[in-house]
Amino acid sequence: MTFIIKKPHLFFFGLIPVFIIIGFVKRDIPIDINISYIHYLINVDFWSYITALYFGLIGINYLALNWVKKYPNIWLTFAHIFLQIISILPYLYAVFSLDETGSLNTKNIFQSETFDSILLFSFLIFLASVFIHLINFFTSLLLKRD
Repeated sequence: MTFIIKKPHLFFFGLIPVFIIIGFVKRDIPIDINISYIHYLINVDFWSYITALYFGLIGINYLALNWVKKYPNIWLTFAHIFLQIISILPYLYAVFSLDETGSLNTKNIFQSETFDSILLFSFLIFLASVFIHLINFFTSLLLKRD
């Protein structure tokens, strides 16, 4: 774990091929998200490619800090990586529980409303991790450390 904290860019660059492969494997399979009375059909491959791009940008941020010899805060980096992992898990569960029509194969483990709430909670955790990353990046970049 200390290796991931010391070189977080390698962790995020390592997630890129995982999500590209998920996008190829689950091509054109929709995720049906119901928010109030609105139904969103989002293809898994689209979100997998967007996620891979996002992880590439985060990896470039951490790599840029490494290039200029400004090191991020260890605790904020740990919190960022931990929250990212926690927010990815429900998405991965959803992707691997979908059949070809986009229906969940969960055998009533989650009902549709409960599953949408879990994905919404996952998204909120993701947003919190983004804010932690921004705070970590800019404080590392702007603070003068020896």
